[in-house]
Amino acid sequence: MEWNKPVLCDGTWIRPIVEESGYIGSDAAFANIFLLREKYDIRVCQYKGFLIRYYSGKESRHGYTFPLGKGDVEKALLAIKKDAESLERPLEFCFVTEEQKEILEKVFPGELHFQSDRGDSDYIYDRQELANLSGKAFHKKKNHVSKFKRTYPEYEYVQLGVSNVDDARLVEDAWYYDHLQQEDSSAMFEYGAIKEALENLEELELTGGVIYVNGSPVAMTIASSINKDVSDIHFEKSVGEFSLNGGYAAINQFHVQGMEDVMYVNREEDIGIEGLRKAKESYHPKMMLKKYHGRKN
Repeated sequence: MEWNKPVLCDGTWIRPIVEESGYIGSDAAFANIFLLREKYDIRVCQYKGFLIRYYSGKESRHGYTFPLGKGDVEKALLAIKKDAESLERPLEFCFVTEEQKEILEKVFPGELHFQSDRGDSDYIYDRQELANLSGKAFHKKKNHVSKFKRTYPEYEYVQLGVSNVDDARLVEDAWYYDHLQQEDSSAMFEYGAIKEALENLEELELTGGVIYVNGSPVAMTIASSINKDVSDIHFEKSVGEFSLNGGYAAINQFHVQGMEDVMYVNREEDIGIEGLRKAKESYHPKMMLKKYHGRKN
């Protein structure tokens, strides 16, 4: 197996493999693989038509990923075991779904111990529900959007593109400086990741949008496709008074309303943060993609 740090041109072979695999986890979105390459010291390998990754992060962000693609999965898994032995690594897997876990237990009977963390599960939503916010379940969210429209009748939503990348960056700058006093290392990393995402908007095939009020950008979102049916929301920011007056609900709805060809929206994990969990639960996910971490006994 040949391992390399992800580079932008890797998207040309990674995206088709993920698409063909049918996998809908946020970890396989190429934008995430590229933008998180330093944080988790990610390595990628193209092995007999499969995409295999290796993460050197902490806890559940450590180990090989299940091979994505079409072909003999068992042979690919045995090649991973051989690779681990040759590199003197433990046999360890991350981002393992329920279905993948069953295959691993069959190929390596009794060899792996699996654990799951609620904070690692992806929240996946029906796009139409997020776009329409119909019914009692979404009443509060619809009220938040209505409040934003009433408070700022001069608002304008514009899809994200090369022409307004700088405006999205202004929103991120304002959000970051608002959070500087928290000394949050994750916020610092996210700030850098958003800057890099915007610098490589076209190469990463990113989409999104920006909300303007009186011509000034006040909210933005950045997303990309995992496959033709599922879009992954990477970043979403609203700043100042606008965030208090429905900015987040507005950017969420305006963006998904323009994604008519998409069936589902993956809003990624809550990483165990209580406030983030409540926010994601409040949009009533259609499904939770549970992920396991497996390590040799």
